[in-house]
Parts: sequence; C-alpha cells; structure tokens
Amino acid sequence: MIDYAIVILNGIIEGLTEFIPVSSTGHLILLDHFISFPSNQAETFQIAIQLGAILAVLIYYREFFKKFISSLSKNKSLLFKFFLCIMPILLGGFLAYDIIKLYFFSSRYIVVSALIFGGIAMIITDYLFIKKETPSEKLTTFEALSRISYKQALSVGLFQLFALWPGMSRSGSTIIGGIVSGLSYKQAADFSFLCAVPVIGAATLYDLMKSYHMLTYQDLNYIALGLVVSFFVGLFAISSFLKWIQQWHLMPFGIYRIILGLGVLAL
Repeated sequence: MIDYAIVILNGIIEGLTEFIPVSSTGHLILLDHFISFPSNQAETFQIAIQLGAILAVLIYYREFFKKFISSLSKNKSLLFKFFLCIMPILLGGFLAYDIIKLYFFSSRYIVVSALIFGGIAMIITDYLFIKKETPSEKLTTFEALSRISYKQALSVGLFQLFALWPGMSRSGSTIIGGIVSGLSYKQAADFSFLCAVPVIGAATLYDLMKSYHMLTYQDLNYIALGLVVSFFVGLFAISSFLKWIQQWHLMPFGIYRIILGLGVLAL
C-alpha cells in the first residue's frame, strides 16, 4: 500500500511540475533521494509517466489540434516552426542519451545546480524583458502561434537544449527562449506546451524501447498508475499556469527554485 502511495505522489509531482517551470524531472530525482521509489527502474518510471502530461496537452489544446490537423496543407509554415523548435533537442537527446541516463540522473547536486541556475535565469529574464502583453494575447492560440517567426521558433528550440540538464526544466527553458526572442508570456507558454508533445513523446518512447526488457509486471503497474495521476493533475496545472504566468510572470517560480535548491543543499 505504501508503495502505491509513493507512486501516486510521484504522479502528482510530475503532473504539477511538468508545465510549471520548476523541473518535473528534478523534483522526481530529489524525491527519490528522500523517499526511495519501490523499484530499481525509477529513472524509466520518471520518464514514462510524462506520457500522462502529454495526454493532458492533447486534451487541453484539442481545439488547436483539430484546426491544425484539419487544414495541415495550409499550415505548412506553422508545422515547419514546430520542426525548427523540436529538432535541436531530439538530436541532442539522442546523442547524449546514455551519458544523461548514466550520470545526470544519479546526482542530486546536478539537479540542485540546475534549479538555482534556472531560477536566476528566470529572474533576470523578467527584469530585462518584462513588458505589457502584446495584442496577440487577444488572438486565439492558433492565430497567436501562427505569428511566431522562424527565427523565434529556432531560438526556442535552442534554449530547449538546456532541458537535457535535469533540474533545468523543459518548459522553463523554452519559455525563457520565447520571451528572449520577443514572444509574449502567453505565446511562449502555449508554444512550449505544444512542442512538448513530440519532444516528450519521442523521448519517452525511446527510453521505453531501450528499457522495456528490464521492466517487470509490477513496474508496468506503477507506470500505468503514475501516468493516470499525472494526466489529471497535468490538466489542472496547464490551465492554472497559463493564468499565473500572465499575472506573475516567471519571478515567483525563479525564487522558488533558488529556495528549493539552497534548502536541499542545507539538508
């Protein structure tokens, strides 16, 4: 019973922190150091339950996907922008997979340093780039994202490479990249969440393909439960964060990251 409670706790943390820019992977790694996961495949579990968060994106942005897919031939420009955003991290993740899995997931100090560095970066980003929301905020998500330039899409993609550093946060890295390139906070968050679908989907499936032979029946049960929990919590996190970021921007999350990192070091 305690084992399943730990799995549910992991699912809640994944769902909350996948979209809030405080690093889901970083939080799960730190949690595992204080409350051991009931399996030897903790790293694979942490990656696999991200599929729940991806399903939450598909449901929350279902109207966007309907419009995008129904007229795909007319949306080649937007499709290419997504391509520019996701290719850097897919290539980087593929090349660095073994190193990341072997070394980066085993040290809480790597996570702590990423939390603090990312928190400082968010505070600096707010200080340098905060501005009134642009007229694109009144547009639909589809219309606002269609106005993103190729250069901005590539900028977000390059910043997304920081997400290979556990604790840095994929959403945090991409949102910072979007804001630095001139997007509004809402545009940057929407683009970040939508780009998560192919990025996290590909990373999760690739890891499962490489690790599936090591998973037991119990591991699969843990993954299924964690995935369901992260899905429902993820839906709440997306809708909440999109409101928070327009009101508070990134600074509160940056401060939280720094406090968490310093707190872990103190412990």
